[in-house]
Amino acid sequence: MELQSTETQNLAETLAREMKAPVEIISEPGGNIKRVALPPGWKLEEKDDDAKLLAAPRRKIAKVRLHDAGSFIEYIKRHGSLVDSTLWCVADYLAGKVNFLGILNDHGEDESKPAWRDHRATFTPEFSEEWNRWTGKHKQGFSQAEFASFIEDNLKDIASVEGQPTGSQMLEMALTFEANQDMRFKSAIRLQNGGVQMSFVQDDDAQTLQKMQVFDRFSIGCPVFWNGDAYRIDARLRYRVRDGKLTFWFELIRQDKVLEAATQTLIGQIREKTGNPFFFGEPFSQ
Repeated sequence: MELQSTETQNLAETLAREMKAPVEIISEPGGNIKRVALPPGWKLEEKDDDAKLLAAPRRKIAKVRLHDAGSFIEYIKRHGSLVDSTLWCVADYLAGKVNFLGILNDHGEDESKPAWRDHRATFTPEFSEEWNRWTGKHKQGFSQAEFASFIEDNLKDIASVEGQPTGSQMLEMALTFEANQDMRFKSAIRLQNGGVQMSFVQDDDAQTLQKMQVFDRFSIGCPVFWNGDAYRIDARLRYRVRDGKLTFWFELIRQDKVLEAATQTLIGQIREKTGNPFFFGEPFSQ
């Protein structure tokens, strides 16, 4: 074995020393794969792929990004097949990330017919403006005036849920907040209906008392994805008093589960309309 290895090495060195020009070696009977042996000091110049000179490509190669579910579905149906196309989903609901991938020339069940897996379509659902507004302010503090302005700007998203404030009640509360922004907070009493009665006084007249009610829970209804269905999201209203001034914020309750529900609806639509095998995971590029 050692003698053969030495002879092979000597032969390679002799060929490399004696070659005066590159030698093309066909390494497959059909001639589809070629290699070139270069003498010392020679360098192979990079040239454009000869395939680009053909009247048509040998096969489909593409990487496309679709902007909505309908376009993603239509692209899969137009260029894929039920035999060798697969769909993938990577979702991190806590992080608020959802991505879809379609591999149009994936490996099929037949082991004798491997594929290149380089024709790919991606789709990242775009969140709605309403979803971005509410999730973007999750657990962020507001002054009284800021909170009033936010409620007024997004009043249409307040959902009417039994036992919780309506949109008009939330608007009334917001306007009261705005009217009392220059007053000093005095006390808060929890009411039987779950609300809180707050008392404010003028700084120059501690005897002047003005009362208002706030709600510790409310609900919103808005689409998760752009052009998608609306979903209910419950929220807690919180406040903190410092130096007689109020700071408000709201906490969305398990918005990750709402995102999961909206994603599952989207997955159902894609699977039903394409019929392709569907996987949860992330296939890596070649």
